[in-house]
Amino acid sequence: MQQYILSSFVSNRGGGNKAAVVFDDYGMPFWQMLELAKKNNFSETAFIDFNKSDGNKFSIRYFTPTEEVDICGHAALASFHVLKQLGYLRENYAYHRTKAGELKVLIEGDSILIQMNKPELIMQLSSNIVMDIIDADKNEIITNRNGMIDVISTGLKDIILEVNGIEALKKLSIKKDKMIEVCREYDIIGMHVVSRETIEEDSDFCCRNFAPAVGIDEESATGTSNASLLYYIKRNKKEFDYDKTYKIEQGYFMNSPSNIFVKYDQGTESIFVGGIAKIDSMESVVI
Repeated sequence: MQQYILSSFVSNRGGGNKAAVVFDDYGMPFWQMLELAKKNNFSETAFIDFNKSDGNKFSIRYFTPTEEVDICGHAALASFHVLKQLGYLRENYAYHRTKAGELKVLIEGDSILIQMNKPELIMQLSSNIVMDIIDADKNEIITNRNGMIDVISTGLKDIILEVNGIEALKKLSIKKDKMIEVCREYDIIGMHVVSRETIEEDSDFCCRNFAPAVGIDEESATGTSNASLLYYIKRNKKEFDYDKTYKIEQGYFMNSPSNIFVKYDQGTESIFVGGIAKIDSMESVVI
């Protein structure tokens, strides 16, 4: 059984987010998947189950070091990059069978775009709840039009928190234990913090992502969270460019500068998240 280690959403500065991709032609049980994910200690490990895959439809499960999650954008990108490199993708599209549903994958040259679940506003939290789980000045926080903070899902539920600039984004920190409590109380995966002020001139947003409730203190590149971010922008901005592919910076304060590209598809009312991945290494897995 082969395992590939990749960096997803790499930028021209390098960076990216590490993921492991396991080619499972054996049918690993849950506990073995979780054990290997814990040993890998990446934010996610993906398992491609070839016994449940056929044609251009691939069954993939995703694990953090502590639990299984329904979907993961950067590990999905890593999975389909490996499949493409090894010749499994014979068309410019494929399908992605996950616990979040069956989703489309588009191949556009070196870039791979992953369809996320149809975006949904799950709930709105008061700013007091959010301020209780972060260290930041309240005047740096931007609420939505109702004075609340949105929780949005495109497969995973995230608090989408906007701040008023790069400095506010850079210095923000979380109160880990309190954040874990809130995430478990409201069944939320984590918090995605965004600034409209960016580091690179051609970027649209700069972000940080925190998910300690699933064993990820901070993540350098995320797919589902940035899809949720685009829906937040669509909901809270009068002018939204449906034809534009938005560029998002993440991981720049972790010395892992990553670029994530997101676009809204009006036909399916869903959001595609894409970027470039690269294979770092390959190894055999003994079970």
